Amino acid sequence: MQNLILVRHGEAEHHVSGMTGGWTDLPLTEQGREDAATTARFLAKRSPFAPRSLLSSDLKRASQTAEIISVAIGLPLELSPSLRELNNGVAAGCTTAHAKTLELPRTQPDLDWIPYPEAESWRMLYDRVASFYAALEAEGRDACVVVSHGHAMTCLINRFLGLTTDTNLAKLMYELRPCSISHLRLDPDGSRRVVRLNDVSHLAAAEIERRQTRV
Repeated sequence: MQNLILVRHGEAEHHVSGMTGGWTDLPLTEQGREDAATTARFLAKRSPFAPRSLLSSDLKRASQTAEIISVAIGLPLELSPSLRELNNGVAAGCTTAHAKTLELPRTQPDLDWIPYPEAESWRMLYDRVASFYAALEAEGRDACVVVSHGHAMTCLINRFLGLTTDTNLAKLMYELRPCSISHLRLDPDGSRRVVRLNDVSHLAAAEIERRQTRV
């Protein structure tokens, strides 16, 4: 795959309500929908390549973001549970305070710690996401836009860059804000390049434009 754009979903209800994330399946907030629309317009007008596929996690906050992008860039939406966030098991649907009482004792290595009953470890998340990426490559996919979640996207970036050792998987993390855009590219010489990471400049520009309009 030579080009891949990753979009984190917009602000969701759990961000403002004290609920857990993970597999808690809550929709976007009004701000999240607005930012998703801004992101969709940016990709429609200024994507660094012509997207051929649009794929998304099937959780509401991601799929709603992707549906808005789908309309803007004119591509059908493919949903996959493989792109879901880290499974938080019995903590899904709980407040963060209640989830704290359900947390299991930490085990070593960190990669294999399962934080809640019925949840998954970071290694399990990585393996799930890496298998999804491998399937895209096997299908000969390219120029994909993927809408997902912060932890799942971190795993996708590490898989793209070939960072697969336990140390890399446990320690290499990325700040990925809601509706941020990250662009990964495989160059002709075989080098793997992070062209853009956690870019929210399109959101800042839209906010400036809104303020100027109100003046």
